[in-house]
Amino acid sequence: KLLAASLPDDLKGNIADLCAGWGYLAAEVLQRSQSLTTLDLYEADFEALEAARLNVRGAIEPRFFWIDLLTEAVDRRYDAIVMNPPFHSGRAAEPGIGAGMIRAASKALKPGGRLFMVANRQLPYEQVLSAAFASHTGIARDGMFKVLSARR
Repeated sequence: KLLAASLPDDLKGNIADLCAGWGYLAAEVLQRSQSLTTLDLYEADFEALEAARLNVRGAIEPRFFWIDLLTEAVDRRYDAIVMNPPFHSGRAAEPGIGAGMIRAASKALKPGGRLFMVANRQLPYEQVLSAAFASHTGIARDGMFKVLSARR
């Protein structure tokens, strides 16, 4: 909810939700942004993606991609990406998953494109953002989470 509340209302053009899960962020983007051209959801978990198909409806018809972004590249380029990347595999913390998702997002953005992501406060993603993007900043935080924005 912190990321959804922190998203700008002026998102426009081609937007992607990476690690879309059941579609919460994509549904929020569809509700709040009136100038979308496309909205694409990417998710590695098939059942979650099927849930997103039921949950994400709006003025434009979203597209759904069953892809593991750590091993498969996105062939489209986006004006903005939203994501809540996983940071664990089973019960073990794996911040490398989120780092890989940040790199995937950078490659999927057009020059000047923006990334908006949420992460647990203790996860060290700022160094990865510095390496993959022209600039980045924190735009919100609470006791457990931080919302980061980056520009390619």
